[in-house]
Amino acid sequence: MGSVKTSSFLLLASLALSACLPRQTLLPALGIEVPVQRDFPADFKVPVSSETGQPVTGFGGGGGGVHRTPIILVHGNTEAPRFWNEARDWFLAHGYTHDEVWAVGYGYDCTCHFDSNDGAVPTIEAFVTAVQDYLRRKSGLPVAQVNIVAHSLGVTLVRQWMKQDNAWHRVRNFVAVAGANHGTWVSPPDAHGISRAGPLELYPDSPWLAQLNRGGETPGATRVLALYDGTGWYDVFFAPWQKDSPHLAGATNLAYNVEHPGAGLGHLELPREPQTLDVIADFIAAGGEPLPVDPPRLERDGDVVRAQPAGALARCAEDGEYPDARGAGAPQVDLQRGRLYTCFADDPESGLSSPMVRYLLAETGKTKTAAALEVHAAPAGGAFRDPQRIVLTSNEPDAYIVYTTSGIRPESGSPLYRAPIVINTGVTLKALAIAADGRRSAVLRQDYRIGADREGRP
Repeated sequence: MGSVKTSSFLLLASLALSACLPRQTLLPALGIEVPVQRDFPADFKVPVSSETGQPVTGFGGGGGGVHRTPIILVHGNTEAPRFWNEARDWFLAHGYTHDEVWAVGYGYDCTCHFDSNDGAVPTIEAFVTAVQDYLRRKSGLPVAQVNIVAHSLGVTLVRQWMKQDNAWHRVRNFVAVAGANHGTWVSPPDAHGISRAGPLELYPDSPWLAQLNRGGETPGATRVLALYDGTGWYDVFFAPWQKDSPHLAGATNLAYNVEHPGAGLGHLELPREPQTLDVIADFIAAGGEPLPVDPPRLERDGDVVRAQPAGALARCAEDGEYPDARGAGAPQVDLQRGRLYTCFADDPESGLSSPMVRYLLAETGKTKTAAALEVHAAPAGGAFRDPQRIVLTSNEPDAYIVYTTSGIRPESGSPLYRAPIVINTGVTLKALAIAADGRRSAVLRQDYRIGADREGRP
């Protein structure tokens, strides 16, 4: 009788597995430890995934010291850090140390559940910060920047993290391999079910991608290499009519299979074949190493913004665009009335830069409202069945509004509100209005839960 019960139990377990019930749910219920790769030093404080609520998986650390900017490897949708094991071995064989090569598993590590860009941004922030803090503590070096090599969904995820958390200055080199920067045909715009957030973010011409690309695709001083198929035949996620979706304006764009006829590298091969790892390593090396100096900064004196220290350049753009390091900078910028500037300080010698900041000089003769500055969101936070478009408004029309969907406090260099914000998954929206005279509203916080996520998990 006992054997019959055991057989029935095993049959039910097999049926559940065949139905693709996530291992993170099923195996613990069966008293079985989930098989994961978590290869970190004992003294590394492992962050928690914002999607799963569990410590992130991954590898990194373990000795050798920090002699160059560390690399963080970010996998794609439904993949895991073990995707990068061969790449890690390649970097170690080419002179990198264990302290210089890291990988993070930000999501579910399961083909049963798609990950979300917005849902995983807090995890990337936590992991990059944890790596930098750990290496600073162990090495006594500033470790002001990291290099990031990302693949597939990891590309748009890292780009969203840099934008939402104003973190371009923390990334020296960004290698974006086969990212759906302008969409992929396998993401349907009418997706339904528990994993719909990812497809709704990444279908071609989606509002989410419009938000991500608005203002510039490669802001700041970060050097960017976009590496992809380019033929439309070898990478199954990009059909011939969208073969250039991974292309990023302002990046070094390498359509590898076009430049190397006959290579025929597919989606999973592009980031980890020896020949492409050579290209990635050469691109990173060409960026040099940061000098051990303090990062540059911007200082405002009335109508003038100056870059400090001597030799640093102020780089600014107007009308909501982001500046980059490709155009001409200047030691100082004279602000014009009625214009909104987005700026950062760039030190060409050290390769370090500052976070983005914004400046607004009021037009002559305009007076401020007597009321306290406010910002409002419609609809307000709550649980919704379908994705939402959030409209932000201020009681002072001449003020500008910035926001984040990553949960961190917005500052002047945070994403600029220019159109309704599309929310496809559970996020914490924070918004701030800033007037030309420097007044700031209180930070507005609204929590949104979408579809299945309204109960607190995707």
